[in-house]
Parts: sequence; structure tokens; C-alpha cells
Amino acid sequence: MTAAIALAGGAAKAWLVTLAMIAAQGTVLALLALALARLGRLRPSWQAALWLVVIVKFALPWSPALPWSFADLIAALTAHGGGGGSVAVTAANAPAAIVHVGAALAWLALAVAWLAIASTIIARAVLAYRRAARAAGAATPAPAAARTLLDDLAARAGVRAPALAVGDAATGPHVVGLWRATIIVPAALLDSPALLRAALLHELAHVRRRDGLARVVQVWASALLFFWPVVRVVARKLDLARESACDAWALDAGELGRPAYARLLVAMAELRAGAPALAAPHALDARIAAVLGPIARPGLGRVHRVALALWGVLALGGARAASAHTDRVACHYTPELAQALLASHPEADLDGDGVLSRDEACELQAELRRQQPNSSHLDPADEAELATFLAEPLCCNSDRSGANSAPETASCRK
Repeated sequence: MTAAIALAGGAAKAWLVTLAMIAAQGTVLALLALALARLGRLRPSWQAALWLVVIVKFALPWSPALPWSFADLIAALTAHGGGGGSVAVTAANAPAAIVHVGAALAWLALAVAWLAIASTIIARAVLAYRRAARAAGAATPAPAAARTLLDDLAARAGVRAPALAVGDAATGPHVVGLWRATIIVPAALLDSPALLRAALLHELAHVRRRDGLARVVQVWASALLFFWPVVRVVARKLDLARESACDAWALDAGELGRPAYARLLVAMAELRAGAPALAAPHALDARIAAVLGPIARPGLGRVHRVALALWGVLALGGARAASAHTDRVACHYTPELAQALLASHPEADLDGDGVLSRDEACELQAELRRQQPNSSHLDPADEAELATFLAEPLCCNSDRSGANSAPETASCRK
């Protein structure tokens, strides 16, 4: 029973350490994204993609190990920092250590508390989605004119036209559904074709961008790392950038002037916000400033897509095993060892120069390792000496950056 508790506590500790590692790596990535967003003055669609990658990083407990990824770079700095004595722990290779019973119970309590809070967050999000889906199912179908307008806008946007319904008068325009989307609009917009067109374009932008799936990732990341405030900051940045990207696309594809679109945002902000909604009340000032400010081009060009793909690979790649960053080993091949080997194995001096070079010692070591199963006839003292030599690191399989064949003490990277 005690061993089982210790093992369970070790597994709980390993999981919580993994969460802490994800939080740390995601925070570094968020700081880098913040610098890129501010220094580069990126368009809204770029910023939304940038922050989406960060939130995905927070949502992934494990990811494939990739050299030169940000996680691998952090692991390398951790492994070699402080004199090279530390070992970087990665999510892929963190074992469930056996801990003392008292500590194991503490780790188990923390893990249970984390699970309870994370499950509650996810359950609340699922219930909210189900309520929105039921409300959308009970909503009144939109008039034929509004439906025709939506079909025309969807055809021009190159997306499949979603369903359209008229919802509660106190609820702003929003999209419900992950795979089969439904756009809900308040009845007040039906009396103004220009405003209805702008609102439908904004919601169509959410559909074509598949923002519903991105919000699922947001909820998962928020539940996984509910204790880390950086996740909430990144989620707000993503929400603002996503809404601004949809604003830019709606303005580019529509005919409504920028001041009129800004007034639409203000009017919709007075209603209850759906998820995602046309004008969620938070950061409304920033969105209006973006709408009335310099024109932002919607969408991403080919170069931007390539750069975004590179950013995603570098950001989402995991760290390699700790041994990949601590592979510099000390090699011991001294003149005393060379003389002893030459005296006991003169045949190892292949070039006959009277000195057993490191390369010749490596050849001897490889040959003796092949013969080791047949060395049981040796005296115990000789067998111990042989075992010591066979275990000696000679830098045989490493880059020594030169001829480096004389007896010496060196170090190498495998």
C-alpha cells in the first residue's frame, strides 16, 4: 500500500512538474510574441495567428521533440547553465519518481485539486456551449431576404453558407457550432440592410477562420493552466486580435464606411455578447481605434504563411531528451594509461612508433570488448583491470576537432 501511494505520488509530481514546464515555456514564447507584435506592427490577422500558436503551446502537455525549437533551446540552456551540472527535464522523458509517503500524499492532494478545478472549468464551458446551441436551435429562422444576402456573401467569401436565425433581441450577433455553424443576429439588424451586411460579414469571417475550434483550444489551455495568469493575458490578446482581424475582413469585403462600422460596434456592445460575438464589450476602445485608424490589410500573404508555419514549428516543437544537451563528456587517456596498455598489449601499436595513440587505444578497446565474453579465464585482478579499461571514456566516437591522437585528457561532444 505504501509503495502504491509512493508511486502514485511520483506520477502526480511528474504531471505537475510537466504543467509547470509548459507554463514556463509558454511564458517565454508569449514574451517573444509580444515583442514581435509590438516591434513589427503586425496586421490583425498576423497577430491573431501569432497568439493562437502561443495558446496552442499552453494547451499541449507533450509535443514531438525538435532540434532548434524554443523548448529545445530552453532545455539546452538549462542543461549547460550553471556549469553544466544540471539536467533539463522534458515532458517526454520525465519519469514518475518514487517519493516518500508524506510527500506523495501532498503531491496527490495537489493533483486532485488541480483535476477538480480544471474539470469544473471544462464542464462550465461545455454547459455554456450547450445552452447556446439549444438557444440557436430554438431561434426563429431568418427571413428569406436575409438568407439570400448571407448566401451571396458566403459564395463571394468561398465558404459554405451557415444557417441563419434571429435570436434574442438582447443578444448580439454571434456564431454557434463547430462543424455546422449557425449565425444568430438580433431582430433590430433586419431593419438596416447595411448594418446587417456588415454584421454577417464579420460573423462569416469567424466561420471561414474556424475560430470556434480555436476557442476550444483556448478553453482547454485555460483549464490546463488555470493557475497561470499569463494564459489569461494571452487569451485576451488572442480575442482582441481575432475580432480585429474579422473587423478588417468585414470592412474590406463590405460597403459600410469605417465610422458607420464603428457605430455598429458600439451598438452591438450594448447587447449581451455571444461567443464569439461581433462586439464583445472588452477592449472595445482598442477595436474602434483600429477601425478608425490606418487601414489594415486582411488575410495573410504567401510570405506571411511561410513565416507563420516556421513560427509554429519552432514554437510548438518539444525539447529533446536531457542527454541530447549533456553529451559533452570528459575523456581520460593519459600517458600512464598509454604505457600500461603498450606493456600489456604491444600488438596494439599498429604503426610501431613505440607510443600507443588514442586511436590505437580505441581499436584495442573495441577488440577487447568483442573478446570480453571469452575472458572468464583471467585472474580476478586482471579481469577487474580489464573491466576498468573497457569502461574508460576515450572519445572514440566523437568529434575531437583535429588529429588529437596523442595521450591527453580532453573532452568531446558525441
